[in-house]
Amino acid sequence: MFRDPIFLEVEVGATYMALLSVRGGRSVFPNMVSYTGWGPGVGVTAGLHALIFSVGVQVYVSYLGGDGTVLNPTAQSGSVAPGSFHLVSTTLEGALRLPMGRAELSLRVGVGHMFMGGFASDATTAFPGVTANGWTARAGLNVDVRIGRRFFLGLDCDVAVANVRRDGITSADCPRSDPFCAELQHEGDAVAFLVLPHVDFGVHF
Repeated sequence: MFRDPIFLEVEVGATYMALLSVRGGRSVFPNMVSYTGWGPGVGVTAGLHALIFSVGVQVYVSYLGGDGTVLNPTAQSGSVAPGSFHLVSTTLEGALRLPMGRAELSLRVGVGHMFMGGFASDATTAFPGVTANGWTARAGLNVDVRIGRRFFLGLDCDVAVANVRRDGITSADCPRSDPFCAELQHEGDAVAFLVLPHVDFGVHF
């Protein structure tokens, strides 16, 4: 049970996010009071395991595209507009691993940091320097099937919550002609719900 205590997993899948502004006039997503979207994601997890327990660190990167409810609609934007961004989550996780012959069932929980950036939307001018940071917590269920002694393939599904905040930009970075400068000069924050299904390939050392 203490053999090959180091594990490494590579995960490929999708991310779905539903985001809601905490303060309607100060959204994390520029000019979006709510947003739902999905896109591809890839992650790497490394850690240690012994007996039926494991601890590890996961880094997961996603690119999301979807539709948001416009905070300050105009005749050009309408009340709904497409938007996109990328997110990076880094979490410390613990797992309970239950071996069942060649299969292994895992129950995981994790907490960590979430970064959001690259905001773009037809509803507002894109500001490449606008980013948001916060915390995230997640839980997941994983089923792995061993291929030989060191390798395994699996299916995972995680659910997560997050709270992220965007700092306000300075007036010098905001053109006077842009109608959303007043919003972007304030902090913005939001809560989000995420679902992350994916497949994984792992190896034990």
